[in-house]
Amino acid sequence: MSLNIHPKNTKIFIGHKNEREIFENAFFNNSLHHAWLLEGPTGIGKTTFAYSAARSILSYDKEVDKEVSLFSDTELMPIKALNFNFDENNLIHNRISESTHADLKVIERLDVSKSPYAQDVIPVNKVRELESFFSKTSGEGGWRIAIIDSLDNLNKHGSNSLLKILEEPPANCLILLISANKANVLDTIRSRCRVLRFSSLNDDDTKLIIKTNSKNEDEEDLNKLNIISNGSPGKALMLYNNNGLEIYDHLINIFLKIPNIDISIIDTLLSCISSKKNVYGIKILNFLITTFLNRTYRRSLNLINLDISIDEKNAQEYFINNFNIADIPALWENIFTQINKTSEFNLDKKQAIINLIENIKKLKQK
Repeated sequence: MSLNIHPKNTKIFIGHKNEREIFENAFFNNSLHHAWLLEGPTGIGKTTFAYSAARSILSYDKEVDKEVSLFSDTELMPIKALNFNFDENNLIHNRISESTHADLKVIERLDVSKSPYAQDVIPVNKVRELESFFSKTSGEGGWRIAIIDSLDNLNKHGSNSLLKILEEPPANCLILLISANKANVLDTIRSRCRVLRFSSLNDDDTKLIIKTNSKNEDEEDLNKLNIISNGSPGKALMLYNNNGLEIYDHLINIFLKIPNIDISIIDTLLSCISSKKNVYGIKILNFLITTFLNRTYRRSLNLINLDISIDEKNAQEYFINNFNIADIPALWENIFTQINKTSEFNLDKKQAIINLIENIKKLKQK
C-alpha cells in the first residue's frame, strides 16, 4: 500500500507534549523567538511539529474564535493551546498541505517525499530564496514562516546564507530549523536560535502513529515495525511503505542458512526490492542490513529485550555462536559500499544481491 507520508499531510499530532507546551507558552506570552532549532533523532516527528506549528499559527491569526480552552484536572483555569491537528475543513490548513500558502516558505531537498532520509545537499540558491520571501509584506497580514528541512542537508555556503538572515530577522517572522545531528549545525547558527530538543517517543505513541498512518491493524506487524525502526515512527512508515518487513524476513533467511545459502533467495529478494511498492529500491537493504547486524551485535552483549521473530533470534544466535562478532564492521562496510555503488551508478541489482550473499558466505567460522 502506497502512502503519502510527508509530514505536511499528517492529520493528528501525537506525542512531544513537553516540547509543544514550551512552544505554546512562548507564543501566548508574546515571547516567541524568531528562530527555533528543532533537534533530535531522525524520524521522531520534528518536521511534523514544524508543519503543525506553522499551520496553527497561520490559522490562529485568522480565526481567533478557534482558540482552544482546555481545563486541568486540579483547577478550572482555561489554558490556551494551539491546534496542532490537521483540520480538513480549514482552508489555511489545506493550502499549507498543498504548498500554496503565500506566508509559508519551505526549504527542503528535491523528492523528499520519495526519499525522506537521503543526504542530498540543498542548493544554496534555495536558501537565498528566503531573503526575497522575508523582504515582502505578509500576504495574509500576519506571520511569515519558514521551515528548513533540514540543516543536515546544507553545505557551508547554504549555512552562511542562512546565518545572514538569522542575524537580521525581519519583524513578525518565524524560522523553524530542523536537525538530527548537532555536528551539522554551526555554533553561530545555534547561538541565534532557541533550541527545542526532541526525545524519542514512547512505545505507545510510536505504535499509535504507525497505526494511524499505515491503517495497519495487525498488532504483530506494528510491534515488528516499532522494533526494527528503533522507535522512530518516520522510519517505521518508510519500511511499511516499501515492503520492509518482507525484505527483512528474507535477510533473516539468508543469515539463517550461512554458509549453505539457498541461491533461489536471490530472485525472491530481487522481486521484493524491484516491486512498484518499493520506491527506495535496493537502498532499503542498507537500512535493514544495518539493523540486523546492529541487533546481532547488541544480542551478543545481551542488550536485546524484544525479538522481532523467533527466526531472527535463531539467525543472530547462530551468527554469534559460529562466527566472529568482530567481523561485523567489515561485513557491513563491504555491503554498504556495494549497495551504494549499485544505486548511484544504476548497476545490476541482481549482481549486487549475489555480491551481498558472497560477502556473507566468506565469513570465517570460529
